[in-house]
Amino acid sequence: MSREKIKIEIWSDVVCPFCFIGKRKMEHAVTKLNAEDKLEIIWHSFQLDSNFPKNISVPSTKHLSEKKGYPVEQIKGMYHQLANQGKKYDIDFQFDNALSFNTLDVHRLIQWSKTLNKSNELKEAFMLAYFTNGVDLSQQESILKVLKNVGLDSVKGSAVLNSDDYNQKVEQDIYQSRQLGIRGVPHFLINEKEVISGAQNDSVFENILSAALTKMKPKEITSQEGICLPNGECK
Repeated sequence: MSREKIKIEIWSDVVCPFCFIGKRKMEHAVTKLNAEDKLEIIWHSFQLDSNFPKNISVPSTKHLSEKKGYPVEQIKGMYHQLANQGKKYDIDFQFDNALSFNTLDVHRLIQWSKTLNKSNELKEAFMLAYFTNGVDLSQQESILKVLKNVGLDSVKGSAVLNSDDYNQKVEQDIYQSRQLGIRGVPHFLINEKEVISGAQNDSVFENILSAALTKMKPKEITSQEGICLPNGECK
């Protein structure tokens, strides 16, 4: 008889730096607890900027400066701090190369990749493309290259992009996030009970995951830190 797996549902956006850091923190906790085969990870869609125009991109620093009214130097200072955090988790943040875009199509493809058991790989690949490699993910050709790199069929992926497929799945995830009161990402829901809101301390991930594995109550109370909000602010 197979043991029941722990369900970890994650709401995030691929252009959210704390979502990438939070992903790594969860992975480190899983490795530390030797729990790789005891989990079911479900990626849920969340758009930080659903009103961003489709099929175009702009440098992320410029976009955030215009959206928030912050001086470019202030944003670069914030990015520098995030880049240093990322190094601890083997993330090479290259914010100067990042290009902001409308993430709807990327979310639709991640929804599609769930049906092929490739969502973890594709989520990682899109984050690397955006944060490290400066790929213009507003362009279909660039998106399809990412698909091919993780072993997905680019012809089938193109068919998804040129249709309305999985739009409803994205909308359902976003609706569910509202019902759960999720204001920012990353947001982790473990076994539909315990919540980790943001890329919190490693000990929080380890404690809550360990408690789920042993069916015990977590010892550590979570706060809300390391989170990105739809207004463009990451804190």
